[in-house]
Amino acid sequence: MEHKTNRYWKNVLISVPVVGAGLATITYLLRLYCRRMKAVGLHLEDYLMGAGLIISYCVTAFVVDTAFNGIGLPIASLPKYQRRRIQFDSWMIQKFWAPSMAFVKISIVVFIKRLFGSIRAYVVISNCLVGFIAIWAFASLMVNIFQCIPVQYYYDKKLKGHCMAAQVQFFQTMGSIALIEDVIILCLPIPAFWRLQMNNRQKISLMLVFSLGGVVCIFSLMRLIEFRNFHITDLAASSAKESIWTCLEVNVATICGCLPFFNPLVQGVRRKVRRGDSRYNPQPSTGSNLQLHTRGNKDNCRELDSDSGASANSNSRNAIATASRQSPDVENNRQDVDGQSDTWLDSEDLANRVGRQ
Repeated sequence: MEHKTNRYWKNVLISVPVVGAGLATITYLLRLYCRRMKAVGLHLEDYLMGAGLIISYCVTAFVVDTAFNGIGLPIASLPKYQRRRIQFDSWMIQKFWAPSMAFVKISIVVFIKRLFGSIRAYVVISNCLVGFIAIWAFASLMVNIFQCIPVQYYYDKKLKGHCMAAQVQFFQTMGSIALIEDVIILCLPIPAFWRLQMNNRQKISLMLVFSLGGVVCIFSLMRLIEFRNFHITDLAASSAKESIWTCLEVNVATICGCLPFFNPLVQGVRRKVRRGDSRYNPQPSTGSNLQLHTRGNKDNCRELDSDSGASANSNSRNAIATASRQSPDVENNRQDVDGQSDTWLDSEDLANRVGRQ
């Protein structure tokens, strides 16, 4: 039974972190590719997101290492070297989780500040939020390092030392603050979106793209809930699920932070699809048919009297007047078809719209 349990958690703690890290890496590389397509160069938020991704590799590496050292089994059933290895991995995961999340979150906040920099309130809120996230990450890192004296006592109980009281409560507090930060970042751009002068289709598309950050909040909440079953004295049996939610939280945050930059890639795919449709479904030329029809019935056209001509002119004027009274939504939909407008706005285009209002 213990063998099956260890094999299950071993497979899970290898596949989930590796796949998550791979998807996050691909998403970030696509973000850089889109930046190159737009020829706008890299901004501060791009470098911050890259730093967060690199640090998250350390989280993934130590979680995977626990999979090879008996994770999921009671610690009493493991050899001494595996006990120490799991405890050391748990100690190192804590060191890299907060800095990685801080870089990713600050990258998103800097991006939001760039979009809505013309709004004074957003500049102030963004600066305060960046400072708070930095302080939170630094405090979390320092307390994690020195939660035991000496610091090696966390993973080496042969030493003489002690750890602070309420370690699990500290982890829960840091996780709760992280969840609050995620919710604030998720809600931050919503008021500005509804103030933009664009049709509802574009607003909904923007909301959907940015609301994907809600998935990060879900994983952050699941990680926080899992700390109820987290026992410092038996990390091998109690830290498996928490490690999974930790990896998913970091990787999904990176993915969601990169999605708003995919407009050039989406536009390129749409243009190729339209070219393929026009190639396999050629439309007949209306002008050519009209010209042939006119040439073939030239004598009949000459026989039209003046009353028929006046009636045709009147119908033409009515059609023009009807077209001019079309609703803005219909006009916007026409522009979408022609490729002149897009529901997934580029970050630079969105910033320009905010700046004009």
